[in-house]
Amino acid sequence: MGKSYGLYLAYFFQSLIALNAVYAFIIGEYHEMFTAILMFGLTVVPYVAAQRLKIHLPWFVFLLIALALWFHTAGYVQGYYITFYPYYDKIAHIVSGMTIALLGFLGVIFLDKYMKMNLTPVFIIFFTIIFGVALGAFWEMYEFLVDIVFGGNLAGPMQNGLEDTMLDMIFTLGGSVVVAIIGVFWFRHHRKEEITRSVATS
Repeated sequence: MGKSYGLYLAYFFQSLIALNAVYAFIIGEYHEMFTAILMFGLTVVPYVAAQRLKIHLPWFVFLLIALALWFHTAGYVQGYYITFYPYYDKIAHIVSGMTIALLGFLGVIFLDKYMKMNLTPVFIIFFTIIFGVALGAFWEMYEFLVDIVFGGNLAGPMQNGLEDTMLDMIFTLGGSVVVAIIGVFWFRHHRKEEITRSVATS
């Protein structure tokens, strides 16, 4: 996994997540501290997975994951969800939608290769969108349960009515569609096998 400026930018956002965990500890918001620690741990997962599977993931995969998790961490710990409501939340859902969809796009291509599924590019693009929206729906369920069980978090209620939830889903869909459109243009000039060859170790 060669170093690049994009990868260092991913490290930067990981550091910001860690700093948010420290800040939450200092102000005594231990629930938010554990959330930030969890988010930081999730940013490490792709590095470990790439090493264990002996693959070279593109730098923008690490960056998008770190950026998406930083958005949510800072939104809770720093109160950006309230300060910049509703724009911050919607941008966070677009970035999250793009991140999840990208992981779904790469994941289904690897499954296609190693399980010899012979999936068509059309199916892969369709799956990319559905995967992003499905995980976005699970996130909204998580927010709903946190509000019901804990009464929200440091930034207040995680959901602000039906309209807010539906807009979150729409922006998540938008992020997924962006990745799908990029995938469509990519498939016009490349074959899916090129992705698995490009990330495989020599």
